[in-house]
Amino acid sequence: MSTKAGRVAQPMRSEPSPNKQNDPRKHHYVPVFYQLGFTELDGLFWVYDRRARTYKRLHPRVVCCEKDLYSIRPENAAADRRVESLFLSHVDGIGSRAFSRIQVGKTPTRDVAEAISLFTALQFVRLPSVGKVVAAMHERSADELMRISFASVERATQVLERYARETGTALNTSPESMVEAVRGKHVQAVATEMPFLHNMLEQVVPIGKMIMELGWEMLVAPLETSFITCDSPVVIVPRKGEKVVGFKVPGAAKYFPLSRQLCLRLGDPIPSFLYRNVDDETVRTINQNVAANSERFIMGPARVQLEDIVSSSGSTDADASPRFTFETVEADADSSLQKMTFHARRSFYPTDGSMHGP
Repeated sequence: MSTKAGRVAQPMRSEPSPNKQNDPRKHHYVPVFYQLGFTELDGLFWVYDRRARTYKRLHPRVVCCEKDLYSIRPENAAADRRVESLFLSHVDGIGSRAFSRIQVGKTPTRDVAEAISLFTALQFVRLPSVGKVVAAMHERSADELMRISFASVERATQVLERYARETGTALNTSPESMVEAVRGKHVQAVATEMPFLHNMLEQVVPIGKMIMELGWEMLVAPLETSFITCDSPVVIVPRKGEKVVGFKVPGAAKYFPLSRQLCLRLGDPIPSFLYRNVDDETVRTINQNVAANSERFIMGPARVQLEDIVSSSGSTDADASPRFTFETVEADADSSLQKMTFHARRSFYPTDGSMHGP
């Protein structure tokens, strides 16, 4: 590997088809082709499992995947897997080709930058943890809507009559029983997979465009070390002392390790692009942030390095702190205002006293 202009970055290991496996129900929320960029030449890497507290040498095919994660599962019908087989596989393919075209020292073409932006955005919103947050948000909103709609027998009567009028089907329940059920919390909303999938498809393009508007740095690791990755590899590190995080929050550094050699760093909304050679300590600090941001799995080529990062980042056990919290700002019989807050995990900064991620 060389950092001289024109040299091609460390190539991804070969894989027949991004994100496609023999089992169509096996959906990778961190694509196989991407994970292969962090493996040894034999296609294997070390994986630390924060739940089991174990280190294992595995192939990316068996890491960061869930059965039917992106499937639409209607009642009394076969699962629809087109979100995974068409949309996700398409974006993963675009991302794989863009990664292979990165040349260290050369500014990527606009189509490559756009592909990387889209892939980064998708990686941010496709995670199971995001699905849980979206489901919780929809359930909370639905519960509040029921509370308001069935606050009185009069309102309940109007709701049931409107439902019968619009659907042509009358519910076999009385307004009084609905009021009692809602007040007693005997009826609560349960989200299906649809809010998560809708959110993912709706958010990926706007976030991708936002990423294109940020300052880009390609951080190049020294030969003797490497970047690691995890099951939540798009990491937002707020300005030291700040608690608010987001892609456009001033001073927040966004990291996305692209391979053992390269890590994309996104800065403030000032479009720019440059390569930066970084030292071992900078790589270690970024790796600590990556590990701390993980949900369960932390992956890297060398066990010794991985053990050091897991320990020094405090990532030995699963992090029980919530990424998102919900609170009711105000509520009465006629309205409800809910607030959702996104929380960063533990963050690590340079030892020189800098207030920003390296």
